[in-house]
Amino acid sequence: MKSELDENFLIEIKPKFYEFLTNETGLKWIKEREDKDVFFKKYFNEESIEKIDEGILRELFHILWAFIFWSNKDYLLDQMLVSGLSEIITAFKDLLYGSETLAKRFDKMRDIKVMGAASISEILCHHDHNKYPIWNRRAKDGLIKLGVDPNLIPKSSQIRGNQYENYCSLVRSVHKQVQIIIPDIQDLLQLDLLLYYVSTVVGEPFIEKVREEVEIEFDHDSTVQDILQLGDGLGFDVQKEVTLAKGCRIDAIWRTRIANLGTIKYAFEVHKKGSKDSAILNLLKSRTDSSIQKVIIVSTEEELNAFKNEISDLSEEFRKSVGYFDIVDLQKALEYQENIKNILINIGLQQ
Repeated sequence: MKSELDENFLIEIKPKFYEFLTNETGLKWIKEREDKDVFFKKYFNEESIEKIDEGILRELFHILWAFIFWSNKDYLLDQMLVSGLSEIITAFKDLLYGSETLAKRFDKMRDIKVMGAASISEILCHHDHNKYPIWNRRAKDGLIKLGVDPNLIPKSSQIRGNQYENYCSLVRSVHKQVQIIIPDIQDLLQLDLLLYYVSTVVGEPFIEKVREEVEIEFDHDSTVQDILQLGDGLGFDVQKEVTLAKGCRIDAIWRTRIANLGTIKYAFEVHKKGSKDSAILNLLKSRTDSSIQKVIIVSTEEELNAFKNEISDLSEEFRKSVGYFDIVDLQKALEYQENIKNILINIGLQQ
């Protein structure tokens, strides 16, 4: 799989990229990547991987870029441990040292709770800089800005193993082309630094993505995870798949305690397509919990308009209790949250 790059753009940014590598931010990024290499060589080699414990997993959540914007890393650890420590270790062993195809090893790792495509690919990349590229939104945006045909890059944020295999082939091809102009980029981890630079420093801010790109093939589980991440970053206690009443299971909850008001909650229901009656019934039942302040439907613009139409005939009290969260706005909110977090990290107010 190959896509021709914008060579003029690469030539233009080359001196700026070299300058960036020597400034404070660039040196910090390089140091972080080197520290992660040391961590994986120490704890994820063939011998040590058998001894992975909760402490190592907790540190893993603190160093991976995929989880940097989560405040409550212990929540992530607790969720992962639901899969069972022995199963987690086996999945890591198979991912890094197994004999099955990359696609199968990748998908087995995805079966471990909270492990998504971004975190799995980041671990693989640090395991072998030459074979495995990092998959995340920044890398994707960077590739497109370098001239890669967007149709060659998966639209969904949570790709499967076969998609990652194709992505590996694409990025290796990109790396060979980049090396001709910027020979110092010797492996895929260094290429990722260029992609991150192009996406964040050179690229335009998110502001407005093409709606079709965000909506197409939007994934239910990864959207729930995005809602949890946003709530966590805003200071809420978050919880996934919560039973609020008999026959009522909500995708996600944001919870906080306010003086004199006690605990208040916001309930989120992600809807991709299909019948809306069960989702509406679920939201109606959730209102039996007096601490629920708002019930929020998360979906595409088209689906949300259909929900508004169906809910218009219900009681005014219920209509006022329902919020509508467009998945495009969810991605915008995460982008703004990321930018704020990066600013705070750069001035030393957060780790």
